[in-house]
Amino acid sequence: MKKAQFIGVSLVLGLGVLFSSCESLKKMAKNHANVTYTVAPNPLEMHGDKVKVEINGTVPPKYFWNKAVVVFQPTLVYEGGQYDLKPLILRGAKTQGEGIMIDNKLGGNFSYSEEFDYVPAMAQSQLVVNPVGYPEKKAEGQDVTNAAQASEIAKNVKLGDRVVAEGMMATATYFDKESSKLAMVPHKYEKETVIPHTAYIYYLVDTYNLNWRLELNKTAEAKAGIRILDSLFETGMAMKSVDIKAWASPEGEESRNQNLSDNRAKTAVKYFNTAYNNAVKKIARKLKVKTSAIKQDIEPTMESMGEDWDKFIADLRASDIADKNTIINVISSHADRDAREQEIRNMTVIYKEIEDEILPPLRRAQISVEFLEPKKTDEEIARLSLVAPDSLKLEELLYAATLTEDKDNQLKIYLSATSVYPEDFRGFTNAAALQYEKKQYDEAQKLLETANGLQPNNGAVLNNLGAVALAKGDLENARAYFENAVKAGNPEAAYNMGVFQIKDGEYAQAVASLGSDKCMYNLALAQLLNGKIDEAKGTLNCMQEKTPDAYYLLAVCAARQDAKADVISNLRQAIQGKAALKAQAQKDVEFLELRGDAEFQGLVK
Repeated sequence: MKKAQFIGVSLVLGLGVLFSSCESLKKMAKNHANVTYTVAPNPLEMHGDKVKVEINGTVPPKYFWNKAVVVFQPTLVYEGGQYDLKPLILRGAKTQGEGIMIDNKLGGNFSYSEEFDYVPAMAQSQLVVNPVGYPEKKAEGQDVTNAAQASEIAKNVKLGDRVVAEGMMATATYFDKESSKLAMVPHKYEKETVIPHTAYIYYLVDTYNLNWRLELNKTAEAKAGIRILDSLFETGMAMKSVDIKAWASPEGEESRNQNLSDNRAKTAVKYFNTAYNNAVKKIARKLKVKTSAIKQDIEPTMESMGEDWDKFIADLRASDIADKNTIINVISSHADRDAREQEIRNMTVIYKEIEDEILPPLRRAQISVEFLEPKKTDEEIARLSLVAPDSLKLEELLYAATLTEDKDNQLKIYLSATSVYPEDFRGFTNAAALQYEKKQYDEAQKLLETANGLQPNNGAVLNNLGAVALAKGDLENARAYFENAVKAGNPEAAYNMGVFQIKDGEYAQAVASLGSDKCMYNLALAQLLNGKIDEAKGTLNCMQEKTPDAYYLLAVCAARQDAKADVISNLRQAIQGKAALKAQAQKDVEFLELRGDAEFQGLVK
């Protein structure tokens, strides 16, 4: 009888504990509304394809059952799926193990943080908490680490759904994929191409008369210089400049040498005038015109250089004379010019090579002429580029595209360059840039792939490939192209990387990258995300033609500054230009505070 009574008492006690545990957990569920959750940021925000969330919980006194374990595991619920965040264990004062202890009498606080990958569907989402509590005793021997496992423990109780954050701010995804800066590869055409030529006339010691029988004047090099000069005269090319200089060797008396170099320069000027006049007469006879019709009025500059000490020392140093260093030291040791001249004369007696090889080439006149290559006029080049592109040289054809503001004609010229000069990558690259402007992305990509084959790893080509990939939504390849273009030193790619700095949440860097061009949408977006709302508004308002997206972003700026009238007016402009923005605005948490506003609802529904 006593045994039966004992069993009965034990059963009653056991049921008492069981009912007590159930009642305690149910009481926690009933009073779950008294637990406060503060979420930051709220709404959640996407930055750099990541979402960071912090939750601070405050548990009131006399709420948390001392023998309970609670698994706190938030869930992000969105259309088509959900994402379970990491769990956090909360424990009553009479439980054992890891987790944050919450005292029944005093209550307590806990902090929770998590970061997870963003997917576009999360833009419309709710962050929900529904902690799962269970008696610790019922989980004896089990390793419970998440809410799903806690839900399988006997006598578990879900404390109740609480929506702690509504929506996801994804403004950082609003960057414009079709506003990349394209690179144009420049032409190498020169409006003025100088053809320089230099000829020398040599003179016998102490003379300045022209003597073609002198051995130095009969060398192949000297004869070629004069012959080429004469042939250039006969082309009729215009001359930009004529510069004539003359020297003497330094072994004679200084004043005499100065006179010699002066007279030698005059002899060279006389030769130039005679040779040029003869060429003009020959051309005139051939063209049957007067010489005055073709002769250029140009006056040679003449300079008498005197003794050529520098070349004397240089030629002596370059010679095979065994004692050349001693000779140089002896001559250089004399500060007085007359003494040095005498020393040279002394050396010529001892060293025959000085008199025969070093001094004679110093007695010379130099005739330097800059001829101007004949050029077509810009008008001729522009006309031929459209009607007969194959009659132009490559650089002329590429230059022709810069002579017109007509984009269609520019494209036609660059495409002609790809046909006439298919081995050069520039026509392909520049034509692709113009097709990009026309949003002909597939055609642009084909041209750029050809350009990349002709000129691999060229910064301009890689940048433009990146721009096309970005416009087509291929962000992975676009980033790779831009990064490689930056390594190749392309400035446009450094600018275009600003879009990916926005995407990566590096807003200050994005502002720096995009700031080289003012009044651009992507710069305004970067400024807004960097917390500079007024700067963003200024950038958008200085755009010459505001796009619907620009008006939309102005509406976002206004919403962040609680300027309802500006939100409505800018949003109206945005929707009028782009109907799809109506649905976007309706769901956009940037306008969460206006969802109950009749004027806003009338605009977005």
